[in-house]
Amino acid sequence: MSLTCNVIRDLLPLFAEDMVSDDTRLLVEKHLADCPDCRERLAAMQTSPALPGGVVAVPLKKLKGRLFWKRIEVIVLTVTLILAAAIAGGAYLTAPVYLPYSESVLSFHEGTDGMLFVAFGEEVVGYDFSGHMAEESGAGHVYHITAWTNQWQQLFPKHNTQSLVLKAKNDQPVSVYYYLEGAEDTLVYGKDPYPNGGIITLPRLALAYYALLAAVLLVIGVLLRSACREHSPIRDLVEKLLLLPAAYLVAQLLVKGFTTSTYTLSRDFAAILLVMLPIYCAFLLALHLYRKHELIKQTRL
Repeated sequence: MSLTCNVIRDLLPLFAEDMVSDDTRLLVEKHLADCPDCRERLAAMQTSPALPGGVVAVPLKKLKGRLFWKRIEVIVLTVTLILAAAIAGGAYLTAPVYLPYSESVLSFHEGTDGMLFVAFGEEVVGYDFSGHMAEESGAGHVYHITAWTNQWQQLFPKHNTQSLVLKAKNDQPVSVYYYLEGAEDTLVYGKDPYPNGGIITLPRLALAYYALLAAVLLVIGVLLRSACREHSPIRDLVEKLLLLPAAYLVAQLLVKGFTTSTYTLSRDFAAILLVMLPIYCAFLLALHLYRKHELIKQTRL
């Protein structure tokens, strides 16, 4: 690429201060080799007495420093967003996909001393169970089991070997139900202790309450920010705080979508918090860059 003398002369101060990229340096040196006028200008710059207080060098060095930190800010923001996307993707790929009951999902083997062995199929990556005594006296112990796979297992199948041991107390009979969201529990082992009606295991709705709480806090933060817009320190603090519930809502949307019910509350809540952290950091950095941009605009005006 051929550059005119006017362009080269604009670059000569930076070239003389060694503040240009390698590609620009090669272009300038190529031009200087064929242009004696520009070589004389460069020689005059290099041999002229230094200006008092570094009038030229100091602003150029400050500009170089600002450009360096701007690159750092962009890199940090990019890395934070990539990290948030990676964690959200991991949460999605490992989110439970509940399996309907079949003999390939779980099977039962009776042991000695009233022990009952439950063997899960290879596609099962996790399970949950709970137990209680039947309401009717002598009806025995009742267990509720569910099992799930996930997108990762479906994309990259691997052989899982999981089992569970159930044992009734006082040699009472054992009944096992398999539950699935939106369906009546299915008796898969033992006698039905509730012959007069079916039972349904309901999912937990705690995530809905957490989302509602986050939404309320976000609205309160927006109102406080509007009320304190004339007080910069308080306004800045409120802005940083209201980003917390905003980050939580975005994280829950990424992890659970628009579904707030869950059979694995601890797993889902931990995944939401894990996704929330890099999102909050990205929000803080974006807010910092926005304020910096507004300050530059006001300075120019």
